[in-house]
Amino acid sequence: MAENHILAVHTYGSQRVKKPGTNQMVSAYKIGYSSAACETLLALYGAKARDVSSSHASYRYIQIEGATTVRHGYLLLNVTADELTRAEAVTRRYHRAAVFVWRADKWLELPNSRDKSYTEPGSRSGPGFNPLGFRPVAPSTGEKEAAVAGIRAEKSQRSPQERPWWWLLGDTYPQRETLKRWGARFSSKRRAWYYVGWELPDGIKRLITEYATTEPEAIATQVEDDAPCSDEEAEAILGVSVKSEQQPPTDDVLPRLFQIGQTVYSRHELETPDGKAVPTGTRGTISRLYNRNVQHGWSYDVDFADIGTGWYFERELTDLAPVPGIRITHGAIVPPGAALPLTDAELKRMLLESGHQPEALADESMSAEPEAAPELHTSEEPQTIRVFKPQPLPTDGTPLDEVQTAIVQAKTQPTPILHPTAVSQKRTLAVIGQSYVGELTGSITGNVYCFGYAIHEGICVFMNMGGPRMAVEAIRAKLSKGDIVNCTPWDAPAVELTAGEGNSGMYHDYFQNIPEAKFTSLILCHDLLVNPNYGGKSTTFILRTDAAQAAAKLKHHVTELVKVPVFDEWAGYLYHAGQTAMLVRPTRSAGDIDLLSVDLDIDAWTRLITGGIEQGVITLPIAN
Repeated sequence: MAENHILAVHTYGSQRVKKPGTNQMVSAYKIGYSSAACETLLALYGAKARDVSSSHASYRYIQIEGATTVRHGYLLLNVTADELTRAEAVTRRYHRAAVFVWRADKWLELPNSRDKSYTEPGSRSGPGFNPLGFRPVAPSTGEKEAAVAGIRAEKSQRSPQERPWWWLLGDTYPQRETLKRWGARFSSKRRAWYYVGWELPDGIKRLITEYATTEPEAIATQVEDDAPCSDEEAEAILGVSVKSEQQPPTDDVLPRLFQIGQTVYSRHELETPDGKAVPTGTRGTISRLYNRNVQHGWSYDVDFADIGTGWYFERELTDLAPVPGIRITHGAIVPPGAALPLTDAELKRMLLESGHQPEALADESMSAEPEAAPELHTSEEPQTIRVFKPQPLPTDGTPLDEVQTAIVQAKTQPTPILHPTAVSQKRTLAVIGQSYVGELTGSITGNVYCFGYAIHEGICVFMNMGGPRMAVEAIRAKLSKGDIVNCTPWDAPAVELTAGEGNSGMYHDYFQNIPEAKFTSLILCHDLLVNPNYGGKSTTFILRTDAAQAAAKLKHHVTELVKVPVFDEWAGYLYHAGQTAMLVRPTRSAGDIDLLSVDLDIDAWTRLITGGIEQGVITLPIAN
């Protein structure tokens, strides 16, 4: 294997094309006409590669049998010395090679008609990555270079007082997400994963098939090359004592600082489980206690007002009220070149995903339940239905808010019956309206037409478009990156459509390609429409085809949101009262799109239900 070489052949990616003669759709690699890349692939692969380019195509298309390795726009090949000589004979006949070989830790372009020797390409005319961590394909066999079976852990430690480094070698690529989740980091210099600690986490131990210890003579060299600094150097830079990750067990465990119902404040900027920011000094209440974690100490569930409830370490909280005018941000100071440590939010997410969250003290947490009305029993049902205490309507002339106004209006006006069961029994698909509203343009134009859109607070939450596939893909890419796309009607000013500044990857796409007509239809739905967030105050949307369907969908959202029972008989009340309270309202739309925005406000919907029961607008169903 020492005499083998790694070649990188430039490509524009794979694409589905019609094979000449048979008109069969095949996957082929798109290659430029002016370089030697196409002929080099044909020469190296032989019968395993076929030119499927049509006579009028602007590029060459090469179909390759077997596995391929493509990285950053280059096909990686593992070739012998004879195959490299064969590739040189091809590239010398062309003005540009577009084929590169990895030598002495750098890429060199093969000889061509201008340069008779290997030359180092410019910064933008060749590959710029290290290929040693990838598995190139041998053209002669069509198979990838074999990886080491299993994962081997090599332990290196400079002295008994310093934490050892565990280098994880072998077939680590399929397990990269697991390694990352358990705290391992990837070294771009050695092209290997590593973990620093006295012992490997249990999740990583389960992946190890072989252990090895580096010889003492080689330990110092490896640590100096790969470790950012020693523990003594870190202490000198940071000015603090660097403690081990795992301390020996001790009986002197610090007592718990907080108890159920105690008021606390966020010590620095925090984050809720659903990604909402908790500013420094935000007031909250302890709602649940957890057992102590050996590494991270005590932890609690904290209910932050108007934000949500989350799980937090004790070090993230304080019982001292914030000082006005002072804002604290939390970060990490590390030596140059070192990997950033995991944040508390990442640690908690990792513990939750791996099932290592401490057990909650359920008995104590029950004392934090909200006040409830007397329990209502049916004659035969042993379980109870608990209804939160409603907020009475003011009788002293105080103006009613939106929710109270909706309850009063529902009491004075009859509510149409919209039963979700009748909707589910239809078992038919409803048609979403569409009509031409304008042409979509950004920094590109390609005759992409818009057949409907909906905008909520400046964010495009639904779009229906169609046109040539490449142009449609370009529009989709711009929206997914958070860029602005303009919809230009023929008789009105252009409308800006965007996912919002700084928001990327927020859309779910639904494709339908018609090759015969060279037309692609694409519908983009915002993540808030597809994946509603019931964990806090958020917004979702309903595509309304008729009132009964919209009421059924709204009843589903409210059921998932609130902590009180919701019955099918209440769907009509929720639908009409929710619109009166401005919890359900139409969005700005065009193209026969009827989209409703729904505020997922748990407090407002709970008040709407309990108030409706108190005023007799809706009633609890009676068991037979």
